[in-house]
Amino acid sequence: MLRSRSLPLAVSLVATMGVPRAAAADEPVLVEFHFTPVSNAQIAIWLEDQDGNYVQDVLVTQAVGKYGIGNRPGIWNFLSSWRAPYGPRVSVLPVWAHRRGKTYPKIIFHDEDPGDLDSLGFHENTSSSEPYYCRPLSQSEHDVISVDTMTCPSPKVFNSDKGQFDPEGAISWYPPRNDIVEFDAQKDAEEIKTYATLNDLDAVTAATPAGELPAFATVLVPPEAMAAAPLTAYIEISRENDENAAFTFDRENDHYVDPDLAAFGIEYLGQPSVVYAVPFDPRSKGFQGTVDYAGYGDWDGATGTLHPPDAKISTDDGSGADRLRVMTKNGETFRWGVYSHGGPGDPGGTDSDGSSDSDSDSDTGGEPGTSAGTESTTGEPPDDGWGTCTLASLPPVDDLVLAGESFDRVQVSFRMPPLPDPAVVLKQIHVYHITGAAELTQELLGAAHLATFSAAELPATEGILNLEIGELWGDYTYQFGVVYEDACTNRSPLVTAEITTEAQKFQTVESFCFLATAAWGAPWAAQVAALRAFRDDYLKTSATGIDLVRFYYAHSPPLARVIGREPLLRGLARVVLQPVADAALLATSRG
Repeated sequence: MLRSRSLPLAVSLVATMGVPRAAAADEPVLVEFHFTPVSNAQIAIWLEDQDGNYVQDVLVTQAVGKYGIGNRPGIWNFLSSWRAPYGPRVSVLPVWAHRRGKTYPKIIFHDEDPGDLDSLGFHENTSSSEPYYCRPLSQSEHDVISVDTMTCPSPKVFNSDKGQFDPEGAISWYPPRNDIVEFDAQKDAEEIKTYATLNDLDAVTAATPAGELPAFATVLVPPEAMAAAPLTAYIEISRENDENAAFTFDRENDHYVDPDLAAFGIEYLGQPSVVYAVPFDPRSKGFQGTVDYAGYGDWDGATGTLHPPDAKISTDDGSGADRLRVMTKNGETFRWGVYSHGGPGDPGGTDSDGSSDSDSDSDTGGEPGTSAGTESTTGEPPDDGWGTCTLASLPPVDDLVLAGESFDRVQVSFRMPPLPDPAVVLKQIHVYHITGAAELTQELLGAAHLATFSAAELPATEGILNLEIGELWGDYTYQFGVVYEDACTNRSPLVTAEITTEAQKFQTVESFCFLATAAWGAPWAAQVAALRAFRDDYLKTSATGIDLVRFYYAHSPPLARVIGREPLLRGLARVVLQPVADAALLATSRG
């Protein structure tokens, strides 16, 4: 029986409470940020004062904020692949990282073998259980996984080196990952116990937006920040392998190719991150937006310099500056837009739309509203179309049920409760998941993976919602949690449930992958595919080959089970089988 649990969710200043429009002078003011990003983008949003001093973090996508891609062991230009664990991506959001002015201990390999320090693999002696990252992939694997299945090889056949602090005291502008909840004294450095404490981005870390859909974030600007007004709202956005004529890179010459695993890893360098900026006064109710970008970062993340716009950056086809699409909302056209709900400190005693505070309150007819940039919250819409906000208590979701759709996918089903006011507008639903038997609590949410579904993405189903979560491991126990949020950032209590996914099935006679899958961890691995093709095209065409296949089927499954449980044996198996797989690949490609 799958368990459903409801827990109160703590209210935080940045992301978990709404505020009435008629805010007192010592209360925060709600500000909205509107944009439409392309898919697979990394994003940071922050505020600075008029003197360029960093004021407040608003949002950072979870690859940077939770999984520490800016500060992990390895060489900075290691070839990448989908969710590859090694190689810090120092160029991901360099302007944001440097302007925050915070530094962290640099993470290096815990593996001290000099022969392993420049390798994408072969770190089994310091590889503990991996909750998120995948082993590096070849190009053919990447094409299948990143485009089709979006499923990593199981961590039961791949673990990772979680790293340690650089003993020479080197620093990073990015925090380490904070999703590690288990410690292996035999494999891990003591320092990994402190990673989550060092990572100070829990409150602002968000799921990567779906892409090509309008998105918006919200923040409560505290009184001390408003004292420094006017402010500037910044957004920095990057995307891997976003090349153009001015920023073109070669796999072999511009990235580091592991000589022992030369077929693994995908080139990732491209155009640098792009930054947009909008000045605004949070005390003044109104909208400000821009279609022009303010500049771009270093392509290699060397500094936090904001280079002025020039012809090097693309402006169309979802590339460069077009990573934020032009959008129109409430009569405004922009790529980066900021709307403040204002407050009684509005300079001149009026809102930016020319109305007084009392006039603004009368827009709602004296009733609370929650449109906050979506729809009107009362029968009388606000003059500017953006709406007003109020504090609201939201009920939890009902009847949370988890159902396994396959080894790597779970359907999350629940009933949306009646909302306390017809004017409340649903903004998004957050689905958290984390491996292990420990119940998912508020304290563990920072380590849990987050998938966010905007209102625009939700299926048009009355009452019951069915959401699919993918990219899971086979034969793992997961704790799931569901929270929904309205347009004023009011959030519902956390409701949780548990499920164990079915085992990923590799070892079938027809796939010829007993030892190969144990060594490489997936039936779609290039080596496994080559061995399978070699079997079909060559071995099965002769009596001797058929005898070899029968011998393999008879004796390899027990050995594969042993190899699959031991990281060192998996590494040795890859070393032994790699020349055979290379020969098979050469033979089949020539055929």
